[in-house]
Amino acid sequence: FNLKNYLDHVIGVTVNENAQTEKVLLLSDKETSPYILTKPLHQSQQVIETSASGVLFSLDVQLNFELEREILGFGDHIKVIAPERLKKRIKDTLESAFDRYQYEFDSNGLHSNIRKLIYKGYSIFHHVFTKKEVNRMRHMLYSYFKATQQSEDSYAVRNLLEELPGLKSLVMNSNLSSILKAADPNLFLTKAIYFNKTQESNWYVTWHQDIVINVKKRVETPGFTGWTQKSGVHGVVPPDDYLKSAVTVRIHLDDTDETNGALKVIPGSQNHRLTDDQINLLTQNSVPYISEVNACGIQILKPLLLHASSKATSDKPRRVIHLEFNSKELPKGLEWAERWEMSET
Repeated sequence: FNLKNYLDHVIGVTVNENAQTEKVLLLSDKETSPYILTKPLHQSQQVIETSASGVLFSLDVQLNFELEREILGFGDHIKVIAPERLKKRIKDTLESAFDRYQYEFDSNGLHSNIRKLIYKGYSIFHHVFTKKEVNRMRHMLYSYFKATQQSEDSYAVRNLLEELPGLKSLVMNSNLSSILKAADPNLFLTKAIYFNKTQESNWYVTWHQDIVINVKKRVETPGFTGWTQKSGVHGVVPPDDYLKSAVTVRIHLDDTDETNGALKVIPGSQNHRLTDDQINLLTQNSVPYISEVNACGIQILKPLLLHASSKATSDKPRRVIHLEFNSKELPKGLEWAERWEMSET
């Protein structure tokens, strides 16, 4: 080990002993070129070409974090020409930073959307997540399907946060946390599911309200009716106040419109549990709202809001992470099948 030569082929101190150096080409504008000429980024720096647009430099170094940080420090005064993977990393970093600044929530917009949730039963928030965050969610799901030898086209993963614990902190980013606290500061998570509507699993859902909650075991309790059991999970219809205190969040991993099964809702239908006749009357005499939500956005809704979805007519994917929250404790003896405090996610 020769400390004197150890850092010869890197900018900074991060060395990969098994990696080769690569030729890095950087185009600097006229304003910044004199600085780089007088204070070289690395001992291997050479001038390749001088033109009206600036100076093209080359470096022979390993790609590492410090190199990226050095390049980013010049802002828009320098551009990576090669290698392509370094160029892509710089571009992705800048896009992610741009997302964070461009789509910051302001309190007025947040509270306006929460009022819409209260009065109409739903609200759509765009750019709750950055592209980088959504890409990480997609990658984690892809890795999960690969590890469990399931098809990536699998239509659902239930108990999602049990199956993929690493998703917890990712889905509960600061933007979503702010939205939920504005809706109800006492909310806790009671269900997490991943849905994927594809050509192979192209279902439709008729008009309905979500009136069933999942619990760990069946305990006969006044006001809790309609017990079911599916795949070992107990479902029950609770008193209405549990449904009115609940909130559902749908995180969109793909752009969603009517062609790939966007949710249809009847605004204002969330205030009461409805009979089948009332549902038919409302849906036949109302104009549904088509919930078009782009990737990185969410739809938040009340479970008693009438909603439905049609079969997809395009081959575009429609991947959604479905989260349910509540703020009301179950009576003694009953336990939520899933329960995560906000601080745990």
